[in-house]
Amino acid sequence: MAFISPRKRQSANFVWQQQAANYTLDLNTFIGTNVMHLARSDADVRLEVDGEQYQGDNAQILVYQLTGLDLPLSQPQEWLLAQRQDNAQIDELGRITSRTWVSSDKRQWQINYADYQPWYGVWLPSRITLTHDSLRVKLLINHWQVQ
Repeated sequence: MAFISPRKRQSANFVWQQQAANYTLDLNTFIGTNVMHLARSDADVRLEVDGEQYQGDNAQILVYQLTGLDLPLSQPQEWLLAQRQDNAQIDELGRITSRTWVSSDKRQWQINYADYQPWYGVWLPSRITLTHDSLRVKLLINHWQVQ
């Protein structure tokens, strides 16, 4: 994952796990040190950064306030899995190549899906770029897994 803005560039490995509407997101350095652990449940959002724990009700706002990272964390399964096809450009195989997505805070994101990989008969994105204003978030997905 790479975060590119006019003021800074950052990168991290990420692990996202989801079960129903609940999910966890871990950001790690390239040597494996955990930078951030986010856990969203129906009840609340918990974030651990620098050994400190925080709680809130909006994952996107909590992450931004504590890390400065502007991530579209409302319903990430929609854009991460390229699920919805409203406002989307579709390729010849029916896969989304680009779309506009509006996050819960009403920010409009342009999402481009540059590559897909087959996984048990389903095409899942492997290169995603999200753009909002001057921020770009690039994701390179090496492996999908279902537990």
